[in-house]
Amino acid sequence: MKPYKQFKRLSIPSLFLIGLSFFTVDVFAEINRWQNYEIHYTTLNSMLIPSEVAKAHNITRSKSRIVTNITVRKDDTAVAAKIEGTSTNLLNQLFTLDFQEVKEPGAIYYLSNQIIDERDMIRFQITIAPNDHDDVYILKFNRNYFQAVR
Repeated sequence: MKPYKQFKRLSIPSLFLIGLSFFTVDVFAEINRWQNYEIHYTTLNSMLIPSEVAKAHNITRSKSRIVTNITVRKDDTAVAAKIEGTSTNLLNQLFTLDFQEVKEPGAIYYLSNQIIDERDMIRFQITIAPNDHDDVYILKFNRNYFQAVR
């Protein structure tokens, strides 16, 4: 098998493991516990995602784009949810996040792809409504991005 064809078989967990090997702690998924759920979330530069995987999941790769990943788990099982959110940059510009659901055996991921500036601090506010629950969880977090200007 040609090496580039192997990327087609990469799952989302594989691509995040690839990303973890290249970048610092900001790439690691954080976990918030809420009621009986674990909310896993992370953001990473879209260039970490191999082009074949990005194409398969409709992700635009660019040095000026990031991917936000949200996963909901309950009792170590993936849970489907309605995920909506916004991000706000340093200029107080508000952007709506468009999350796409990606289902794989044993996992459900919600991915959003967005543009960032060279130096930016992004504030995220994401509403998470698990399909098997009546309440919603509001996830708030910040990320600083500093791109190398060439």
